[in-house]
Amino acid sequence: MHTPVLADLAVPAPITPPDTPMGEIESILRTDPELLGIVTETGEDRFLVDRRFLELVLAGRLGFGRALLHRKPLRSLLRRPALVLPAGTEWGDAARAAMQRPDGFKAIPLIVAFDDGTVGIAPVGPLVEHLSKRYQAMAHTDDLTGLGNRRSLMEQRAAAPAALFVVDLNRFKEINDTLGQRHGDELLRHVAVALAAACAPARAFRLDGDKFVVFTPDPAIWPGKEPAAAAHELLHAIQGPFPVAGIPVTVEASTGVALADHPDRTEMEDLLARADAAMYTAKRDRTQVELWRAALTAGNIDLGLDTDLRAAIGKGELVLHYQPLVDARTRETASVEALVRWSHPRRGLLPPRVFLPQAERSDVIHLLTAAVLADAVRQAAAWHRAGRDVPVAVNLAAPVLASDRVVATIDALLAETGLPPRALIVEVTESAVMTRPAECADRLRSLRRMGVLVAIDDFGIGNTSLGLLTQLPLDELKLDRSFVTRIHEPRGRVIVESVARMANGLGLTLVAEGVEDERTAETLTELGFHLLQGYHFGRPEPALAAGTATRDQQGVTPGSR
Repeated sequence: MHTPVLADLAVPAPITPPDTPMGEIESILRTDPELLGIVTETGEDRFLVDRRFLELVLAGRLGFGRALLHRKPLRSLLRRPALVLPAGTEWGDAARAAMQRPDGFKAIPLIVAFDDGTVGIAPVGPLVEHLSKRYQAMAHTDDLTGLGNRRSLMEQRAAAPAALFVVDLNRFKEINDTLGQRHGDELLRHVAVALAAACAPARAFRLDGDKFVVFTPDPAIWPGKEPAAAAHELLHAIQGPFPVAGIPVTVEASTGVALADHPDRTEMEDLLARADAAMYTAKRDRTQVELWRAALTAGNIDLGLDTDLRAAIGKGELVLHYQPLVDARTRETASVEALVRWSHPRRGLLPPRVFLPQAERSDVIHLLTAAVLADAVRQAAAWHRAGRDVPVAVNLAAPVLASDRVVATIDALLAETGLPPRALIVEVTESAVMTRPAECADRLRSLRRMGVLVAIDDFGIGNTSLGLLTQLPLDELKLDRSFVTRIHEPRGRVIVESVARMANGLGLTLVAEGVEDERTAETLTELGFHLLQGYHFGRPEPALAAGTATRDQQGVTPGSR
């Protein structure tokens, strides 16, 4: 397969002498409407003046009168030398070189040098988009096996009659300890190849360690096979023996199977949890294969969301905990994120993952968000009056962001409390924005005009295009924790470095989520991250504890868990 290089993208361009009058430059542009700019040389340096800038100059919009301008030489417009790359440079390498320039992501086109001495001009946009897609593919692939990873699995549509199989190897730790990690990895690669071949056309994924997943949106792809029978065939396919360290190694495994039970959509997390529960039952009972049933999942309680959660909001059972975001260099608290908890009278303190996904599928999400915003803004205002100016971030779900109510709600709260707008940060995810991009962008622009800051949360796990990023009124970019946890892997670091260059090129405050240790914190600081968030700096705490921490402008206890 042909690897795209700059020669494929470059538009030929003549080298124009630097003393050429601007009147002649105008004629050149008029003669060749496809020309991306003018290339010239002075000494050993090559310069590129892009077409858009030249057209503005020639139109008299940059302060030059046309009569005077036409006599001016091209060299009067030259600033810094252009980025010049060989025609054989791969697109990814060219994009990285462009983003490392001071102009960053918004760099003007670059000059492409051919072996015969001629030159061309290549736009930067397609190069960066290509690199972004490559990183997106890398971010969805397991480094060891080449299978899809957890992130890739979570993006699959799990509507009935979809089926999910969790395959977990038995006694793998013994094999790994006996043969060594290198040979253990070799065995996992053998299993991955066998599993992918056996489940086709379904897809295989590796979650972590020795745990694999097979997912199919329709089990009918295996004609005449019930899910349990299909699971047994998968186990047979991966038993080997496989040649590892010069000896044949046979594999035993346990499998849990879960079927999607909703014709529209079943949450992949729920489906995976069910298959996981079934797999552990199979492992415990040594039955090899188990189908999920409700009795296997302890604590599987229907929250009765539309009734219980509405009542909980009215009773004040929702509470906010605040997690610090610290300055990467000083380690002082720069802001806090408000995270909602449900103080359930029977089940104790429930984390958001238990009720928020269901709330977002109901109108109750609007009531919940209004309550969270009110508590967070009032708490931030109380801190502000006490002399503790620490911005508070609140998450806005997709249905809330798409509604025209949220702007008026925030405006009223700021007026009521007197909180400076820049002390409030609204966080939105990529997926929330992509549900209804135009409406969401309008809401965010309205909030920005009020002075409220805007952050894009969990960046990297959605499908936001780079073009959309340049259109949204953003102040912060929060890199998802799944990238941060892989920063010490070579490929993982490349992705994080690319995001850091892009964010800094766009002038965004760059935040890393899920920072768990000092080594990771130091690496992120070196790469240009501005703020760090994670258990290494503090867990989410109630307002009183969080306020005490921010008063000292320290708010962190590195290493505390």
